[in-house]
Amino acid sequence: MKSWLLHSVSAVLLGTSCLFAFPAYADHPWKDAPQTAKITTDVQLENVRLTALTRHNALSLLGLDVDGRPVLIDSANQEHPFPESGAERAKIPPLSALTKQDSIFWGLAASPEAAFVQLSSDGKLLQTIPLQGAHSADSRFTAIQVDGNYAYLTDEGQAALVVVALKDGKAQRFLPYDPSVTGRRPLKRNDQITNGPDNHPLTGGNVRFLALDAKGQWLFYMPACGPLYRIGSALLTDPAFTPVEQLDGIVEWRDTPSLGGLTLSADNIFYMSDITDGALLKFGSDRNPLILLRDKRLLDAGALAVSGDHEVSVLTSEDGKPHILRIALP
Repeated sequence: MKSWLLHSVSAVLLGTSCLFAFPAYADHPWKDAPQTAKITTDVQLENVRLTALTRHNALSLLGLDVDGRPVLIDSANQEHPFPESGAERAKIPPLSALTKQDSIFWGLAASPEAAFVQLSSDGKLLQTIPLQGAHSADSRFTAIQVDGNYAYLTDEGQAALVVVALKDGKAQRFLPYDPSVTGRRPLKRNDQITNGPDNHPLTGGNVRFLALDAKGQWLFYMPACGPLYRIGSALLTDPAFTPVEQLDGIVEWRDTPSLGGLTLSADNIFYMSDITDGALLKFGSDRNPLILLRDKRLLDAGALAVSGDHEVSVLTSEDGKPHILRIALP
C-alpha cells in the first residue's frame, strides 16, 4: 500500500486548496442569512426538465427538454432550440446530464449507446466518445463533471462513482455501494417523509449530485437525501492508490436536508435547493451554513445554476409546470 504517496499528494492538495483542506463544522445549524436573497422573476417554461441546468453565458442558461435535447433559456427566460440549426440538433443524441467546462459543454447520452458528447459554445457537435465498460443496463447516470482528461459521473442506478478517461472512453467504477453513495435515510419534502407505493419511506435514490471545485482537486457528491461527501480527485485517477486508501479519503463534508439540486460556483461556494423546508442554501469558504431565502416554491425545486453576477437561477415545478426562478443574491 503506497501510504507515503497518499500523504504526499494530500500535502500538495492542502497547500494549493486550503479552502477545502479540512472538514466543515458539520454540526453547525443552518441559520438565516443577515441579508436575504430575493426572487426577482418567476416564469413558466414549456419544455424543460428540472434535473439539468448550467450557465451558458451572461444571463443565459442551458438545460434539457423532456426528450433530453439541449435547450437555451435566454436572459428573458424564453426557450430556444440549441443549436438553432435543425440539422445540427439531429446529430445530438438524447442526453441525461449536462455540464460546462470553460466554453465547452459536455453531455451524457444513454442511447443508442452510453457516450459523452462534446458541444461547442453555439451547440455544434464536436465529438462523441463511447463509454467503454463500467456501466450496465441498470446504470442511471444523473450528473457529470469534467476536468482535464477525465470525466466524473454519478451512477444512481448501480450506486457508484464512475471515472472516464476522455482520450479513449475507458471507464472505471469506484466505491460501489459504499455507504457514501447509497441513500440511507428518508427523503423529506415540506418536512414530511416521502413514502413509496408500498407506504414505506423513500430515500430519494442513491448518489445523484456531483460538484468539482474550481481547481479540479476535490470531488463532492451526495444522494438527494444527503449528506454531502468529499474525496480527492487524485484518489480516483491515479492508479497508485488502492481501494483502501480511497475509502480512507472519503470525508463527510456537510450534513444537508433533502435537496432538489446542488451547484458549486467558480469561487467555490455551494448553493443548494432545499426541498425539506423550501429554501435556498449557501455554504462557502467561511464554513457558515446560511439560509438565503425561504419560499414555498422551492419545495418542488430541482437543478440550479449561478446565472450571472450575484444571481442564481432555480428550476421548480408549479402546478405541474416547469418554472424558472431568478434569485438576486445579497
